[in-house]
Amino acid sequence: MNRTNRPELLPRAAAYIAGHSRQLFFALLFLTGVLLGIIAFLAGGQEWEQDLALMLKVRGVPEGFPGALSALMASCLAPFLMIGLLFLLGMSACGVPFTLIAPLFYGLGLGMTEAYYYSTGWAGVGFSALLVVPHSLIAGMALILAGAEAARMSMRLSAQLLPDAPMGGLWPDFRQYVLRFFLYLILALISGMVDVCLRLLFSFLFV
Repeated sequence: MNRTNRPELLPRAAAYIAGHSRQLFFALLFLTGVLLGIIAFLAGGQEWEQDLALMLKVRGVPEGFPGALSALMASCLAPFLMIGLLFLLGMSACGVPFTLIAPLFYGLGLGMTEAYYYSTGWAGVGFSALLVVPHSLIAGMALILAGAEAARMSMRLSAQLLPDAPMGGLWPDFRQYVLRFFLYLILALISGMVDVCLRLLFSFLFV
């Protein structure tokens, strides 16, 4: 029975790739950004390491509810701004090339952060696994999905500009577009909440 099921895996995999080609492409961009960030950090040497240590260092959450709220907003700021930018780019018929920047740029920052903590030894690897990777992957997923959706909407708008193209019929697409981006913002908010909760849970690491 296993032999008969194995040949069916290839068509299913091909169908999945074909149906999610944009998402996979943007995921590849994100991973490329991570790789470029690691390479950039390694190429920078000691000068970059000292400068970036101040920017990439993860800090503890200030005491009290206002401090936690401030840390949450700071954690969500970059993903929120990028998702907002992608939303606007999706509303442009020429926005597709620019939608590639957000996942690549976020991956670049993550790659440099990972390389910095890995350079500090095994303690840095464990610290990164606990406090950097979890929320960064959630935020990265939100940006991957937002980028793919923005590219889809931008191509949908550009198709209307072609000669003899049928005009109109975009209202259902626009409502779906707004709803999906609202969900991506929620996903980015969840990433910030995970970040703050993990920093509070492992607050002893910041002593």
